[in-house]
Amino acid sequence: MHRLLTALRPRCCAAALTATLVAALTVGVMAESTPAGAASAHDPRGALDSLNLKGSTASFAGWVVDPDMSGTVRVVVTLDSTPVSSTLANQSRADVAKVYPKYGPRRGFSGSLGLAAGKHTVCLTAGDLGVGSDTRLGCKTFAVPKIAGESTASAKSTKKPIGAFDWFYYSVGSHTLSVRGWALDPDTPKPIYVDLMVDGQSLGSAVAGVARPDVAKLYRLYGANHGFAYTMAAPVAPGNYQICAVAVNAGAGGNTILPCRVITIRPVGDPASLNVATTATAAAAIQAQAIKSGAAKASNFPASANSASRIAIATRALLHQATGRGARPPAVKGLPAFTAASPTKIVDEQAVMGTKPVLGTYPAVKKGGRSGVARSLQSYASDGWASAGAPGVGILGAAAVLAANGKTVHPTLPAYPAGYVKIRAEVALDAALARIGDPYVWAAAGPTTFDCSGLTQWAWAKAGVNLTHYTGSQAVQGVRVQPNQLLPGDLVLFGSDLHHVGMYLGAGYMLDAPDTGAYVRVDKISWFGDFSLAVRP
Repeated sequence: MHRLLTALRPRCCAAALTATLVAALTVGVMAESTPAGAASAHDPRGALDSLNLKGSTASFAGWVVDPDMSGTVRVVVTLDSTPVSSTLANQSRADVAKVYPKYGPRRGFSGSLGLAAGKHTVCLTAGDLGVGSDTRLGCKTFAVPKIAGESTASAKSTKKPIGAFDWFYYSVGSHTLSVRGWALDPDTPKPIYVDLMVDGQSLGSAVAGVARPDVAKLYRLYGANHGFAYTMAAPVAPGNYQICAVAVNAGAGGNTILPCRVITIRPVGDPASLNVATTATAAAAIQAQAIKSGAAKASNFPASANSASRIAIATRALLHQATGRGARPPAVKGLPAFTAASPTKIVDEQAVMGTKPVLGTYPAVKKGGRSGVARSLQSYASDGWASAGAPGVGILGAAAVLAANGKTVHPTLPAYPAGYVKIRAEVALDAALARIGDPYVWAAAGPTTFDCSGLTQWAWAKAGVNLTHYTGSQAVQGVRVQPNQLLPGDLVLFGSDLHHVGMYLGAGYMLDAPDTGAYVRVDKISWFGDFSLAVRP
């Protein structure tokens, strides 16, 4: 299907214009004042009311609606089969509202385009928003006379917009997608439009006019007002989706598709049993790490143990090995030599667990974090527990509480041997692993419902560590560790705005409370696509 993305690429004109329509300067408009013919009932419909030439400027006006979606349609202008500009159909048209009352009056568009001397064909195309194809509204050919003293060179610019797609966040509760970034056109200091697309469908358009001081530092001639932030309705069906932001050229020249991102939407309200496969895979991978490093033996893992128990056994062994209480891991060429961790030394995970885990793409590592001892590697001394926060709000939309089955909901974990010296991180992990299957509730911090930072706060409180119930604060309430230093229990945070947090398990997996409608569960870090930093409380 042709969508707005295809409208941004050159397309041949519609039917050839007949010679009998050629006048001194113009030919007749290839669109009537009634809705343009659409290939299907899903295509945009509208009218190109006028397309006229005055001097060397072509002016146009019309209206357009999309029968499938209430969003604003973008009209792409092509000059001699090349896209040169676009405009949103968001101007007031009371006459259109009478015919299409559910879409409201703001469906009109108008604009102008400067033309060089010579013969040129101007076409306007309405970009489809939903299921359907773009609709050609009309074309017109102009013979522009040369004005004395005027250059015959084309006015078209070769400079294309530049920018970046910085951040996105999908809300399961509201089925919305929020995006953020910046874009500018080197030909003008004025803000430009940015079209947002999901799998090739245009779902919205934003003006890149938000203050971005960081952009102003890099591009001093253009000022700071080139950021964009937009929230739009998003797909609700589970699956992988490509999100793209298209910086629209302010004048002549092509548009720029900023580097796209991929988001994975998981089932909403899925029972914890649907996570069994992921948890089992994570258990096998973390168990393999512990055995390969010599921290544990295969016989340490009972065949009848549930996945959470196997994760607990493996992470306990890895933590004890990291602190020098277990067998030293074998030396591996190309990896740092193992040195036991201490309260003042952060162990390099590669020396314990092997190569750096696959965590997906992530932005530049942020600075910050508390300096001092790495408390997660200290012994657990049954000191006072911190307050674990409130019961939470926002129960509407939360997943139903599931009956415990001992495997996927509130799994039973193995007991500690007599005389075993616990490490803080394993106490926190045990507490969190035992809550698998509890529903996510925004602002909740236990004991039976959690949001992401509430889970980490509650679990680490069991180990006597007081974390604030806020991801931004938790990011600095510990020692900053690099991706190759991650150990079980470390906090892993996501996005440039640190909108999510989980507890690292090993092998690239974490335990987290994802979002509304979901449960405390095991997830693969790379699925989230925006791992940012890690902290050891």
